[in-house]
Amino acid sequence: MSNELLEGIRRSGKSEIAVVGPKGCGKTTFARAFAGSLAGAAFAEGESVRAELAEGGVCIAEYASAELSQNCGCAVLVTSDGSFGRPRGEVIPEEEAAVRSLRACGVAFVIVVNGAAGSELCGALEEKYGCAAFAVNCAGESDYSAVEEGMLFSLPVASLEIDLPEWMCVLPAESKIISEILEKVRAVSPKICCARDCSLMESAFAEGNVYCEASEVNPVSGCAHYSFAAKEGMFYSVLSEECGAEITDDLRLMAYMHSLKDAKKFYDKFRGALASAEESGYGVVYPKEEDMVLQPPELVQRGGRTSVKLKADASSYHLIKIDVHSEVCPVSGESARSEEIARGIVESYEKDPEALWNTDMFGKTFKDMVRGGLDEKLGNMPEDARGKLRKAVTRIVNEGKGGVICILL
Repeated sequence: MSNELLEGIRRSGKSEIAVVGPKGCGKTTFARAFAGSLAGAAFAEGESVRAELAEGGVCIAEYASAELSQNCGCAVLVTSDGSFGRPRGEVIPEEEAAVRSLRACGVAFVIVVNGAAGSELCGALEEKYGCAAFAVNCAGESDYSAVEEGMLFSLPVASLEIDLPEWMCVLPAESKIISEILEKVRAVSPKICCARDCSLMESAFAEGNVYCEASEVNPVSGCAHYSFAAKEGMFYSVLSEECGAEITDDLRLMAYMHSLKDAKKFYDKFRGALASAEESGYGVVYPKEEDMVLQPPELVQRGGRTSVKLKADASSYHLIKIDVHSEVCPVSGESARSEEIARGIVESYEKDPEALWNTDMFGKTFKDMVRGGLDEKLGNMPEDARGKLRKAVTRIVNEGKGGVICILL
């Protein structure tokens, strides 16, 4: 445990374990005993204790106050239960001041309650200060392994890694289930400051459609790893939402996939033409070999000469991109009031274009009005005119050689 603690402190780029707390609570006694429990230490004593650990690179330093150096990686706040020396009531103000200083410096810390009855106070201090507290009789022989572990799990978290079920990884961020996961992760992540806080992620996902089935925290590296899983039935529920069809079991999934086969085949036929029409305004679906209808040979006699004509017919699709224009004039007239309203609409658009288009007027939004105009124009072309247009394009394809064809609709 001691090697892991020292490695974790070095990982943070720091080099000190600080010992702070109220006067007369046993800081010096604890610093000497704790340093000895970690590794062989060389002490330099003056007004305070400083122990260079044999592991190298990390030292234990006692501070008369909580004015810590920038090299402090974590700290131990030593206080007393009032069973020796100063009464508990006199210790509390200095204890609270030390906690404020530690938090102001952003230093992770644990509390050691020195005294014969320290265990009775630990729970209250943990709740009061939000950190681990341990009862230790620093004057006697004590096991410091629990303090070491507490310090190790007080080290800062460097990264959070979350594994989702593979099928979730293909979902867009805006999907309902992914949005819910991201919302919870973003809410709880700022609260995970040290390794001891990593259980907060599991608690955040205790209820809902996704839960944390496994977690692993490495306080030495500062990495917390979580594996998420979905509750039974969520796969088909999300699949139904994404597909817009009710898929509740393998049977319905297979039936849906079979229908997608036909839909994909149809789309693949038109995909190239649609892309071309989008880019240049015109796209053609070329017939495949299986689309051709081969006609029987036809003898042709012309001027004493006989030949054979072989014909093939096939359908092709010509996609034309048509730009349709629609407009709506919500304000008209020559009065000053009309001008004021018109200018207000223009200014509204500059501030929030989407809000303007969604403005309701006479039971319809501006967007609905222009949409209605577009639909009306697209439906204006008579059936006979469509037929004539089709015949004209057919003639251009089969007979046109650069000449001009006049189309009368």
